[in-house]
Amino acid sequence: MKTFTDTAFRVISFLPPEQARNVALFGTRFVKQTRVVDPTRLNQNIWSLLFSNPIGLAAGFDKNASAIGNLSKMGFGFIEIGSITKRARDGNSQKPRMFRLKEDFAIVNRLGLPNDGLDSVERRLRHHFNKATRSANSTIQKIRTVLGANIAPDPDSIHDEGLCREEMISCFKALQPIVDYITLNVSCPNINSIGKKIYKVNGVAKLIEAMREAEPGKRRIPLLIKISPDLIQTDYFNFADFAKSGGCDGIIIGNTTLERYPSLRSPERNEQGGLSGKPLSNTIDDMLKDIYKHTEGKVKLIGCGGVFSAQDAMKRILSGASLVQIYTGLAYKGPKLVDQIRFDFSTLLRQYKLESIEGAVGKAVS
Repeated sequence: MKTFTDTAFRVISFLPPEQARNVALFGTRFVKQTRVVDPTRLNQNIWSLLFSNPIGLAAGFDKNASAIGNLSKMGFGFIEIGSITKRARDGNSQKPRMFRLKEDFAIVNRLGLPNDGLDSVERRLRHHFNKATRSANSTIQKIRTVLGANIAPDPDSIHDEGLCREEMISCFKALQPIVDYITLNVSCPNINSIGKKIYKVNGVAKLIEAMREAEPGKRRIPLLIKISPDLIQTDYFNFADFAKSGGCDGIIIGNTTLERYPSLRSPERNEQGGLSGKPLSNTIDDMLKDIYKHTEGKVKLIGCGGVFSAQDAMKRILSGASLVQIYTGLAYKGPKLVDQIRFDFSTLLRQYKLESIEGAVGKAVS
């Protein structure tokens, strides 16, 4: 039996992709609270944060923290908003700037980091934070959805390393008291390569050191880095070593790719921009396995890319990811995907003879 949500998603899927995302974001206000309660075997305690399940929403969908409460109803274990820059950005002016590769279950985007800017996003986050605090104080709550913020270098500032660092530190200081973790997006492919020192491990190290020095209050927030799937092994091992030495708290693997795989069939495959979706699956799994093995499983990893089912998510976890993020899969499968993955996880754990998601992490790494 088709529901209103099914019909609405079908209609949205006929819209141009960027417009579809905006309509879907608005449509989250009509999403009903999921009735699925996560069993304890899906729970994990990571960075002193309790994740009810390992499925998260990747940055890029709710760029401006405009739908956090509504998205939380869908059953995500965590939600990452952003990317956020210090100043508001319209992004790249030439449109269209998003393309569906339907035959490949993929999307290409060259949005150019559009967002409302730090001040607007901070106000929305504070409103959500205050509302969540009042709710927690008044009633006994189920495990709440963990909230992360993704901050990025402004493309207009990246030519000046000092200015770029200063702006990102401003974002960090403003958001640190009101989110659970912060991700540094040091891998956006839609930025000119000139001046990308901040994207190198030494630049990231300087940035994080400065953030820790400026960190307000006594609370030490988890800091993650999001790296590109286009890095060669030497480079992503450098980031892995940096994380293992305590430079950051975890790595998200990965962002969209500039690679155009020979297997792509869609007419839009040669559109310029970052590619996401199914075609990245093997690349992400290989990087996860490499980094998990290289760091002896001592760095917390998040697998992001090509997750369209519980089987896909489990494959990332077996490859070394403790958590998994989705975005393109949601665009193709609709909002029911989250509950479906959570439901199917229990079956998969029984098939693999595993007692918990935590026990599945890295099991495919030899």
